[in-house]
Amino acid sequence: MGVFSKRWAQFLVGIGAVAGVVLSVDLNAAKVALMGVSVRDLGILLSLSVALVLVSVIKWKAFLARLGIQASVTHLSRLYLVGYFINLVMPSSLGGDVVRSLYVGKNIDRVRAVSATMLERYTGLLAMLVMASIALFFAPSVTFQIRLLTGCVVAGVFCATLLVGNGALVGLLARVRCPALVISRVERLQSALRWGLSDRGLLIKAAALSIAFHLLTVVNTVAVATAVGWTSPPWGDLFVVVPLILLVGAVPISPHGLGLQEGAFVFFLHSVGATTGEALAIALVLRAKSYVLAFVGAICWIGLPRGIRSVSEDLA
Repeated sequence: MGVFSKRWAQFLVGIGAVAGVVLSVDLNAAKVALMGVSVRDLGILLSLSVALVLVSVIKWKAFLARLGIQASVTHLSRLYLVGYFINLVMPSSLGGDVVRSLYVGKNIDRVRAVSATMLERYTGLLAMLVMASIALFFAPSVTFQIRLLTGCVVAGVFCATLLVGNGALVGLLARVRCPALVISRVERLQSALRWGLSDRGLLIKAAALSIAFHLLTVVNTVAVATAVGWTSPPWGDLFVVVPLILLVGAVPISPHGLGLQEGAFVFFLHSVGATTGEALAIALVLRAKSYVLAFVGAICWIGLPRGIRSVSEDLA
């Protein structure tokens, strides 16, 4: 399937997902919920967005320092926001991560620069799933099906970690006669990841920052829920379902998770007590926040050197 056809297919999936959400929720209730968001609420949500970006940037900076790259939080924050913009015009988050990695690593081994970004993401994923697993003991409203899904996701990530960590992935690629160039790049990436994971102090710091990030993610969701009128959202349940929502929204089968993310919010939040209108309102507010960050990222992108912008344009 060509690139053009693939993007059209993703667009159609997004339209279908949006249609499914529209048909399954109370749109009038969602409208009423959105009308309840005040200027004070918007200020709180903006502050939480800034905090989330800063925590991510500080963790990324720690991994880059392991490479000997010294960059200011301000500079890395700009690149992080550029990633938001690239993600908006790409079908998944890969584009934004690649662009910011290539830019910050333009004078070093780019595979290691990409690995620093991957480690930042990966440690966040692990922390998120560990917190979700613990929260299962404090989430009375979470159904058996969602508990089973959480367990399957945790087991899948654990198996994938073992596959990459012990070198089995390279052997598997060789057995299926994958091109030598691909195997070579995977070997380099594995080497870079192992190199990054060899610093125990760095991993402890990354774990602490990842926990802080996902605590803020749940706080952010609760803040939006309160703003749209969902009183007393269940914290324990949200620590379980919010990671699942984020994972569904990251599946690259529709533009920027369009429709998928909203559908995940409606399904999972409704399962723990929100009305469908409240759940959709929460999804739309968070979607709007991501677009605001992407807009700021577009402004930062304009200020990048022409060579880096060309990489972004090629990826888009």
